[in-house]
Amino acid sequence: MVKYFTKVLDTLKISNGAGTYILAVLTMIIIPVYHWFLPPCLILWFIFYLIELRKRKLEVLNINPRYKILFTLFLLFLTWQVIGILYSYNTRGGWRNIELHISLLIFPLLLVSPWEMIRQRSTSLLRLFALSTFMYLLICYGYAFYRSLDFQNGILTFHPTLPLYTWLNYFYGLEFAIFQHTSYLSMFALFSVFIALEAFFDASVARRNRYFWIIVSIILLGSIYFLSSRALMLASIIMVPFYLFRKFKKIGKNKYLGSGVVAVIFVFLIISLTNPRVNNYFKWRSGKTLGDIGLKDDRFVIWNSANKILKQNLVFGVGTGDIQDELNKEYLRTGNIKLAQANTNAHNQYMEIILENGLIGLILFLSLFAMMFYISITEKNILYMMFLLIVFFSFIFETMLNRLAGVSFFALFSFLLIHNKSNSVPEKMIIH
Repeated sequence: MVKYFTKVLDTLKISNGAGTYILAVLTMIIIPVYHWFLPPCLILWFIFYLIELRKRKLEVLNINPRYKILFTLFLLFLTWQVIGILYSYNTRGGWRNIELHISLLIFPLLLVSPWEMIRQRSTSLLRLFALSTFMYLLICYGYAFYRSLDFQNGILTFHPTLPLYTWLNYFYGLEFAIFQHTSYLSMFALFSVFIALEAFFDASVARRNRYFWIIVSIILLGSIYFLSSRALMLASIIMVPFYLFRKFKKIGKNKYLGSGVVAVIFVFLIISLTNPRVNNYFKWRSGKTLGDIGLKDDRFVIWNSANKILKQNLVFGVGTGDIQDELNKEYLRTGNIKLAQANTNAHNQYMEIILENGLIGLILFLSLFAMMFYISITEKNILYMMFLLIVFFSFIFETMLNRLAGVSFFALFSFLLIHNKSNSVPEKMIIH
């Protein structure tokens, strides 16, 4: 029976790497659009990986030592989270946390040494992710436009503001993003910007296709403005000029490079300040003292509450699963009932980890970043560097690993990108 099943798989070319590659393709499409379809896809990917493993045991044994260390760090971090359940009161919440974070084990296991088909086509997979994000955002634009149309008395009018909430706009923020949270979709969009720009600078891509990719990158970058994530808009202002500076310096176009980068930053800043959410924030903040802002800005209240808990649980944390209960107690103690009722998290991934798993957990987590930054620098993988900067920056303002979209994005590309070796630029752009 086993031999027959294996023969069928070989006939379908499932056991030669095609199975895992097909599921990798599906994953690239699913994550930006509707990540709740990801678990069954991931389970199938893992099953096919095990089927293919029987023919590729030697490949697993010959993993790059740096990648082995990175995989080990991911494993240690997840293991310490499991240990945190032992001193947690809310064990049910703890196991739910581990279930959510299982991607931190599965994706590294699948991609630390993927089969040749994925390794050779990693660039294509990345571009597929960028295209999926791009197409999804086009759907968001189309849906926002459709919702803005109003047909009354035989006259078709365009009203982008909501009828009962005129301060909200179908083209901005949560109203614009359909299924995704704006913070996650902004993160996907910014990462896709750099994937598109890498395609533009790729010598193997035809000129007309490079023009297509530059258009895609511009639309994706503009979408971050409409998604209205202040953190990712700030990241764009810093990272896009930095990336372009590195790329144009590499191809030898140094003349006026510095002034050009400053001009780009200036334009980005001016455009960002016209965003309604950013504009309203600055209007609210103007004339306020630091104390007023601290009292009324939820993040200041959240971080102050987290800091009080941290002082008593620095080394080991409160335990995996107990963090939300402890935060809610502190919210109620200080009279912030709405924050407790909404189960508001720490809104900072690093703070969330040190609260939950202590200083030991934070050190393990930061070790992941240290190793990944080391790989990106030593292997001159600028796309990997951009990805790391995006997630490192995003983790300051959001607990991205509290949702399937965030944890899957982080775990998947932390390992897929180590196989992306494309650093080429168009020959006609190089000055000899």
